[in-house]
Amino acid sequence: MSNECRLPLFVDCKEVDDSIKCPGDSGYSVIPLFGKRVRVRKDSAPIKLMGCLDELTNIANNARLNFNDNAVSRIAAIVMALSMQLNAYLVQGSDDRLTRVKNVEDLLMAKVAELCRGFKGPLGWIIATTPELQALDTMRVKLRECGRIAASMLDDYPLSSNIIGVMNHADKLVAQAMYCMGGRVFKSVDDAVNYLLSNATG
Repeated sequence: MSNECRLPLFVDCKEVDDSIKCPGDSGYSVIPLFGKRVRVRKDSAPIKLMGCLDELTNIANNARLNFNDNAVSRIAAIVMALSMQLNAYLVQGSDDRLTRVKNVEDLLMAKVAELCRGFKGPLGWIIATTPELQALDTMRVKLRECGRIAASMLDDYPLSSNIIGVMNHADKLVAQAMYCMGGRVFKSVDDAVNYLLSNATG
């Protein structure tokens, strides 16, 4: 392989003759999972959860950068940190790492409590009304998706229950922030649909 066009190598990739070989090329990966090395298919739940957490990190970082130094940006920074810590816990499975996850979860709870202190409003179907609220809703949806993937791991990996609990709590905290920050609330799904259709039809 020409030295002028060498690719940067991942830690576990190797140069073989004129090619680069990487683990996972066969459809399987050997990964650290809850402190042990395991061989899993690339479409397995642990791999999907790692990917989901990566996507959540990316979504949160996008919101953090696009809404500079406002409430949504600060929540996004915390969600991003939470996702990174959860991914580290998925790899390590240690009590110390779980404590770090919980610390970030507590910070998210404190930030939303501060934001929503004294808020009183209706509950029901909520629709984002600004790009900032849509960014929160996108994070909420991804938190729920990652939580469902973690739930599919319970039988084989009991420690995933810790991830499920954190993601379920974070999902609800982000949803609460949407209410407090002015999302449009409807009493029923039909009311929400009628609102959308009236907008679409003028």
